[in-house]
Order: sequence, then C-alpha cells, then structure tokens
Amino acid sequence: MIELALIRPPVVHLKADFYGSIPGIPSGMAYLAAAVRDAGFPVRIIDAYGLNPHRFYNFRNRYRARGLTPAETARLTPSDAVAGVSVHCAGEHSMACAIIRELKASAPRRPVIVGGYHATFVPGDFIAAGADYVIMGEGERRLPALLSRIERGEGIDGLEGLAFKGGIVDRRTKYTVDLDSMPFAAVDLLPLENYWKLGYGHGPVMRNVRYMNILTSRGCPYKCSFCQAPEMSGGHWLSKSAGRVLEEIRWHIETYGIRDFHIQDENFAVSRRRVEDICNGLIDGDYDITFCFPSGLKMETLDGELLRLLARAGMRYFSLSPESGSRRVLELMNKTADIDRVPGLVSIASSLRVSTCCFFVAGTPGETDADRRDTRRYIRKLARCGVEEVVMPIMTPFPATQAMSEPGLQGFGEMDELCFSPVWRPDYAGLDLFRRVTYLHFYMARLFSHPLSFLVMLCRMITGKCRTKGEMTARRMVRDTQDRLAALGHPGEE
Repeated sequence: MIELALIRPPVVHLKADFYGSIPGIPSGMAYLAAAVRDAGFPVRIIDAYGLNPHRFYNFRNRYRARGLTPAETARLTPSDAVAGVSVHCAGEHSMACAIIRELKASAPRRPVIVGGYHATFVPGDFIAAGADYVIMGEGERRLPALLSRIERGEGIDGLEGLAFKGGIVDRRTKYTVDLDSMPFAAVDLLPLENYWKLGYGHGPVMRNVRYMNILTSRGCPYKCSFCQAPEMSGGHWLSKSAGRVLEEIRWHIETYGIRDFHIQDENFAVSRRRVEDICNGLIDGDYDITFCFPSGLKMETLDGELLRLLARAGMRYFSLSPESGSRRVLELMNKTADIDRVPGLVSIASSLRVSTCCFFVAGTPGETDADRRDTRRYIRKLARCGVEEVVMPIMTPFPATQAMSEPGLQGFGEMDELCFSPVWRPDYAGLDLFRRVTYLHFYMARLFSHPLSFLVMLCRMITGKCRTKGEMTARRMVRDTQDRLAALGHPGEE
C-alpha cells in the first residue's frame, strides 16, 4: 500500500507587507488527510510551518518565510511516498514550486501531486515546476481515486478534475460531497501543541485554552467580484447536519480537551434552521464551550433573535464584511450587502458582550475620494455602536475572479505579490495612507465613545487575555520581532 505525505508549505509574505499573515491550524488539509486515510491509504502530514513556527528566513530576497525550508521539507518526505503539496493562497505560489523542485531532485521517480484553492486556478505553473498531477476542486474523492491508479500502475482515463503533463481533464464536471459521510479531520497528524503554544491563530486565541479549527459547511452562493469562492464551489453551499456538527464538537472535547472552536466556514448561517438546531443542541447538551467566526457571518442572515441564541450557545466573536460604506462601490463589487443592518447588529452584539470585527476593502477600481469619505464616516459610526476592530485590506485580484481582469488591477510581476498589501499598485502609497488614517479615525472614535472599553483593550493586549484579532496581533508582533532578531544572519533559501 502506497503512503501519502501531505505537505503544508511554510508561511510566506512580502517583506514590504507590514501586516503579513496570521497562520492557523490547517483544518482543510486535516479533513483531506482523514478522507485519504478512510479510503485505506496510510497518510502523514508534514506541516512545514507548524513544525517550526518561530523560525524566520529570507526567501527569494523580497519575501520572508517562517517554518522549514523547501530542502528541509523534502528531506522529511519519505522517498517511497507519494508527495501531496497543498497550495491554499497566492502567497505560497513560489514556495510550493520550490518544494516541488526539491521533492523531485531528492527522489526523481516520486509522484508529486498538488492541490488546494490556489492550485485549482493556476495548475500549469505547478506542472511546469515538476508536479505530475494537480487536483482541481474538491479532493476528498479525487485524491484517493488518483492514488488507487498510481498504486496499480494504471493510467488516469476516466478521472476528471486533473491537470497533468499531457494536459487538463476539465474540472467543470462538478460533484458534491456528502459532508456528513466524511470522517472528522485527522488533527492527530498535526503538531497541535505547537499551535496551542503560539497564542494566536486565524481567530482570536484565548489564553491557556485549547482551540480547534473546524468546518461545518463549504462554499458560498454569492458572487462577489473579488472572491474565488463562486468558481471554487460553483455556487454550491454544502453543509453538515446539525447533529453531525454537534457530534464532531463533542469528539474534539472528549479527545483533545478542546474548549474553544474557530468555525472557518465561508458562509455558516445560510440555513437559519441549521444554526438554531446547532445552538439549541449546544445549550441543551450543556457543552460549555465558546466559539468564534473569524471568516465571518453574512449580515443578511442575522438578526437580534439569532445573535442572542448564538451568544447563549457560546459565541464570543464574529466578523462582518460591509466592505465599503459606499453603496456605489458595493455595486462595483457585485456585493449584496445591506450595510444599514450592521450598526444595529454590532450594538446588539456589544450588549451581549460578543466581540465584533468589520472588514472593509480599499481601492476597488472606480472608487473615488467621496466613496472613501463615506467609508470612513461609516466606520466612525460603527465605532460608536461598539465594533471592537476594523480590518482593511487593499483590493488585490486573485485568479478566477472578475477582479483579475480589471485594467486598474494590473502591474503585479508574479503570483506571490497577490496579497492584501499589494505594494505593486501604482496607487498603493495613497491607499495605504488612507488605510492608516482610517484606522486612526476608528480608534479615536472608539476612545471618545467607549473610553473604558478602549482602556480595557489595552490591558488585554498586555495580559494576553485577547478578545479580538487586533489585540492578538499586537502581541504577536512583539514575539515575531524577537524571532526575526534571532534569525539575523541566517540567509535562508534564495
């Protein structure tokens, strides 16, 4: 029986990107590993970030990586195993290619398979780097099917959703996964203790509390112009039943002592009935947990009654994505968002002691100074209503999105530059200044409207009892600075 070694690349970001990224437990990979193991194949995960999360090194001069180097990652991969490289985002593009080249250099006959969100949309680059196959789209069924063919020495006739050296098998033949039939994530293959010791993740991490990232649904039915989800999921929204979600949460509690859950769904609350059933199950079953939604909830799916139920069940933090305070810009984004609902939702959450975050995007093509003033005015209003943090990336195009073809979003030299601080944009300096001044407006409005809350926020940053990602990130930057100083003189890989 052949073995699969799944590889998570180290975290990479532009040195010029002050904001960097906040890595977390790779739940998607762990679910995939469980599906492969359930199909009968031995599997291991080589988490090139999680195995050494405090190690920084230079990568290709302009980038900073944290974790194992490509050569170290290849050395940990058994030469007789099939290697599977997961490429989740554009920032991992060149790093993944470097890992592929190292894998092939150390064991030329070793099959290398690539998959993941980003790889789905640009498979040719990874084939050119030496990969034998790229699995496009959902992998729970496609990966075990491909492994079976490799083990038997058979061709790939009849398989779909693959890129290979001879071409591409069209992935538009969509299939949907019965998520209730899928095993729980194989988190036993991950260096969990390393993540718990970090003190930060995608969502705000509670001090001295074990947390776990989980997925209860997949996909999103909406079609925002800057988002890859519509193409990845084909407009489908798939979900686990409430009973299966409760069973998974109970399993994590009993197996790992998890008390806090970071629900990573793209759109958790599409079905109100499912949300109510999950919440009532948590309350009636006396689960005594907390949970948060770092990837957000859609404002149209929420109201006061549902927020109160979520809070009773244990919700402590969620984010919303108004994206802009200008309705004209929302139309440019093809974003269906009733931003008038947000202040009321934030006020209710604040009264329930649930922390909130709001996401905005600066620099949408066609956005004017007047639109930006509307956004800044709207953010000040949210601060007065009690929102605890605001995040504002700058518009960046990603493959397979409408934004990728926008004339005003051209000029990047390579995929790795597609991040939320696109320094290659000619107007970047002005947009970054707008972003920084807007943050200042937000915190000043919060200070004057909620002075005690503002002071408590500062105390939480010092003590580590963080309620928001912003507080957590402030503490993380101190540790990262220490790690970078420790890495001085280590050239890493160029």
